[in-house]
Amino acid sequence: MGKLELHIVTFHGSRHIIISICHGNWKCAYSHFLHTSNRVKLYSKQGSLKYQTDCAPNSGYYMIPVYDKGDYVLRVEPPSGWTFEPESFDLHIDGQNDPCSKSEDLNFKFTGFGVVGRVLSKMSRSGPAGVTLTLKKANSNTQEVVKQTTSIPGGHYSFEKVLPGDYTIEGSHPVWKFEKAVTKVTVGRETGKIHEDVTVLGYDVRGRVLGEGEPVQGVNFLLFSDEVHPDLVEGCNKEYFQRLPPEILMQAHCHVKSDEHGNFVFESLPCGKYRLVPFYSGETINFDVQPSEVTFTVDHDSVEIKKPFLVTGFSVDGRVLTVKQGNGVPNAKVLLDGKHVATTAAKDKHEGLLVPEPTREGWYTLKNIKTGSYVLDVEAKDYFFNITHIKVSPNTPVLPEIYAARFSVCGQVIIDKIPDGLSHLPKHRMISFRIKGQGQEVKVTATEEDSGSFCTDIAPGDYVVKVALSEQEVTAGLKLIPASRSIQVKDAPVKDLKFTQFRAQVSGRILCLESCGPIQITLASVIRPEDKQTVLSKTFTDGSRFTFFNVMPGKYKVTLHKSEWCWKKISMELDVTDHDVNKLVFTQTGYELSCSLSHDIILNFAQENKDGNVGSFNLTKGVNKFCLSQPGVYKLTPVSCHQFEHNTYQYDTSNSRVLSLTAVYHKVEGIITTTEDVDDISVTVSSPVDGSKPAVYGPLKSEQSRQAVAKQSKTGDKPTKSADGANENKPLSYTFTHWAKDGEKLTIIPTSKTVLFYEHSLVVTVQGETCPGAVARFEAKKGVFLMGEIVPKLAGVHITITPEDTTENIIKVLTDENGSYRVGPLHSHKVYHVSAHKEGYVLTAGEKKGNIKAFKLAEISVKVTDTAGEPLGGVLLSLSGENAYRSNNFTQNDGTMLFLGLGPGQYYLRPMMKEYSFEPSSQMIDLTEGATLDIHINGKRVAFSCYGSVTSLNGEAEPGVVVEAVGGGSADCELLQEETKTESDGTFRIRGLQPACDYVIRLRKGEANQHIERAAPQFRTVKVLDGDLTDIHIIAFRRMSQLDIGGNVNTAPEFLPSLKVHLYRENNLDSPLHSTALGSISFFYLPSVKIDNEVYILKLESSLSKTSYEHSPQEISFIANTTYKHFTFKFQPKKKSLEQELSQSSIIALPLTILVLVLVYHRKTVLPLCLQHFNTLKSMALKSPSVSESSSPTKATPRSIEIEYIPKKQKLRKA
Repeated sequence: MGKLELHIVTFHGSRHIIISICHGNWKCAYSHFLHTSNRVKLYSKQGSLKYQTDCAPNSGYYMIPVYDKGDYVLRVEPPSGWTFEPESFDLHIDGQNDPCSKSEDLNFKFTGFGVVGRVLSKMSRSGPAGVTLTLKKANSNTQEVVKQTTSIPGGHYSFEKVLPGDYTIEGSHPVWKFEKAVTKVTVGRETGKIHEDVTVLGYDVRGRVLGEGEPVQGVNFLLFSDEVHPDLVEGCNKEYFQRLPPEILMQAHCHVKSDEHGNFVFESLPCGKYRLVPFYSGETINFDVQPSEVTFTVDHDSVEIKKPFLVTGFSVDGRVLTVKQGNGVPNAKVLLDGKHVATTAAKDKHEGLLVPEPTREGWYTLKNIKTGSYVLDVEAKDYFFNITHIKVSPNTPVLPEIYAARFSVCGQVIIDKIPDGLSHLPKHRMISFRIKGQGQEVKVTATEEDSGSFCTDIAPGDYVVKVALSEQEVTAGLKLIPASRSIQVKDAPVKDLKFTQFRAQVSGRILCLESCGPIQITLASVIRPEDKQTVLSKTFTDGSRFTFFNVMPGKYKVTLHKSEWCWKKISMELDVTDHDVNKLVFTQTGYELSCSLSHDIILNFAQENKDGNVGSFNLTKGVNKFCLSQPGVYKLTPVSCHQFEHNTYQYDTSNSRVLSLTAVYHKVEGIITTTEDVDDISVTVSSPVDGSKPAVYGPLKSEQSRQAVAKQSKTGDKPTKSADGANENKPLSYTFTHWAKDGEKLTIIPTSKTVLFYEHSLVVTVQGETCPGAVARFEAKKGVFLMGEIVPKLAGVHITITPEDTTENIIKVLTDENGSYRVGPLHSHKVYHVSAHKEGYVLTAGEKKGNIKAFKLAEISVKVTDTAGEPLGGVLLSLSGENAYRSNNFTQNDGTMLFLGLGPGQYYLRPMMKEYSFEPSSQMIDLTEGATLDIHINGKRVAFSCYGSVTSLNGEAEPGVVVEAVGGGSADCELLQEETKTESDGTFRIRGLQPACDYVIRLRKGEANQHIERAAPQFRTVKVLDGDLTDIHIIAFRRMSQLDIGGNVNTAPEFLPSLKVHLYRENNLDSPLHSTALGSISFFYLPSVKIDNEVYILKLESSLSKTSYEHSPQEISFIANTTYKHFTFKFQPKKKSLEQELSQSSIIALPLTILVLVLVYHRKTVLPLCLQHFNTLKSMALKSPSVSESSSPTKATPRSIEIEYIPKKQKLRKA
């Protein structure tokens, strides 16, 4: 075949370049198999299917085009069981040097079929490993061995490259037994089908038993299983044998005995869980074999119990009783020579397999015991035993009974209140036990410190138990109940003896104006107020009653919790000594009214349906309280310059509550003054409060007009013009009132058709602490009006009036049906410009001032519909004409578009919209002056869209993500590709999908979506039929773009404050990106950096003095290519030794030493010279005091030090 290097294929406007063609054959010695379908597929290195083809049925030839360079895998995928060599080719397609580009054949050779089978365990769907399987020719006299293999775990086995024919498969194993060892198989045009599986009957289980290190013969081993049926077990004895209870043997599947070598074996056990119990007995005694039970599982393999069974001794039984012929003591510890060896059985429980009697309560078994003398002791809760000496041998299978000598007697002394006369109670309190009727004290014990509990052991008998109290405690009122208790200790412990503290009862009555109902009362200690109890009173015919129980002696305060009523006394004090208190009386005098006010008011009250009980209170801001003497419903009316939530309030004494009066509105006043007598002034008050509508007041009347009307109503005279001052040019006042909330910002705008206002509007903030009063003042002056009309009459013309020298306060109006407009009043001192505009018209100034002339232009109206006649919106209409006219617009939702203001001439119209074709596709239009032309266009859907969304995992929109639709499913579709970007809300629409094509919807890979790491689902496969696709949802996972840096420093704690960590870029080591000091913590964490695959340097520096320590900075370099990095520094500075410090200073010390020695030696000559120079310097300093005064104030002034040298007397030498 010739070499084919380049193919160019053009499909739907996209260009696809074939880089290379891979081709070859699959070869088979059996030519009649060639017509079987084998498929060759080309995969990317990542496993994505790029192309697939079927081999030619007559020659096995295949051919696959490759469109992109890269790494691929070419793989043959035949029917199941077929084998080829090789199975695949790894290809690197570069267009020149690869086998496909060189036009080399890539052939697959057929080598045979596979035979697959299983070895199964009986009653299982799995099988063992290690079974030898031999494949032989079925019709051969010599039984020729073709292949041999071994089963793997699960029992699976296979033979590869087997040519067609009939075969037998034989299974074998040196130990295991087979239920079916031979099966047949026929290999034809596919994988060989095995008629029946090879089946293993069971597996061997082995073990060993020893005694004193020697093999023991004759030990029985009983096999139990809850999973495996006894009939399936083979190779062991199923007959009864003596000394084993029949009910136990009936539960066992079978048993075996150990041989002379101590070995035992179960030859064939099916898979399952088993329990193995050893049993070894003589004529009168059972011998102990350890372990007493072993569980194991047969799981498709032989089992060897590696740990041998050991014969360790014999067993004897005994029993522990409460008393002679009494009940057994369960769960008691049995100690032999001080060592815990057994525990007595609980009721109806037993140990081991042999049960000598129906109940085993108190029985125990000493296992693995040998002949000898022992000390036997028993420990049990609340039972006490004496030590017993016993002799044990195989001839004494039952031990003597053991009885309890003493029993526990336990109780508690409960004193939870310290009497007032005592500062504390003793930590321990003595409890005495005396024999009843004799008075002889036989036992004394003490209570525990915290709980007051006591417990002691005592022999059986009748006793009197008493708690000791001191004289001081008795005097202080401490008394216990009962004073003493009689008990009988017989054959069981005595528990729950309790001695409790004496308490008194305190009770009384409550007298109410009406029914009291439940009232809460508190009794509290005067000395310890936190020591209190609370009860609810109970109602009776003569009032309410209350009672306090368990009251300690002392001083108390009783308090009623009904503060909403008025009382003669709401609390009283009392003393509790040694008797109950029961004559307390509380009397109600009225009902308390609590008012919480936001402002000062006068509150009028009157009782409903009752005359005479009226009055008023002057109340101040805050909470006010007063009493109402009678029950009932009261009407309360606030009087104030503020408005409250209600005009009147009701208070019911039967439903006590705090009456809250909060002012919600405050009176706001405004004044308008003018010299014009105007009757159309209105005021609009608006507020930004949500939902509130502006309040409109007016038309307002002047104060002078209201006064004249009031005067007329009194005198009957008609008002005159001069009465209101209009003829005398006196100012008139117009007032208005508004109610507003505290802090509310009000915008006040006065309006009139004849006057203008200064200011135009005011914004005021209501201060509600006091009455705001007049907060807005306006002055009104007369204004001017602008008016005109459109010629000819034309309604709906936009009139714009703009003040000169400003762009503010522009006024826009529309002409009415007569083409007229009127604007005003306007400021008379300003100049205004009037302009007009209307689509489709040319408007110019008219002859008369304010009038405007109108000339109509031509227009084109376009309507686009689909094949069903429904409007088609979003169609792009391109209209071009003479004089470089261009207009590109989309149709509205109703499918229409109007081109206005067109001059006469020729125009070209073309509709465009992806997924649609139009009829007509374009047209030329001749337009005359002032004409209106209607054009209808039909659109037909030829492609469809895919709608969906891309979000993050938490549901947030992912804008700007490229989504593509890749075609497939047929030769006409697999080269199609469309894409789009998601909108700001994460939604997308892929247009232009061809009908009858399959598409893969996915996020585009590569540079377009570099910030996206992966998507879920990775792709969606859809089929386009005759409509749009919707609800395609893709979750995008962004790439992590930040690297977090952390670490720690291994060093001594005292060095941590001196350490700092710096982060540098490798290309800028002069200034660190980030720095952090460790302080007292060895861990550090730096701000994140961008993952940019750049090299960074992390440096550890210390401020320790290098004259005292040896250390140097440490640094680590790394690449920012992951999301987190952790680093560990090891900082171990070495302290320098004293010799090192001396060696560093020795160079300076030696010259100084020599200099000092020279000065000392010549002191007689040097010292006078030094003194002379010093005095000279001193005198110079005294003459120049300004030098010392000019020192910087920030530096310390040195102190003056005077040194006086006194020379020694010198002896005169004789000449």
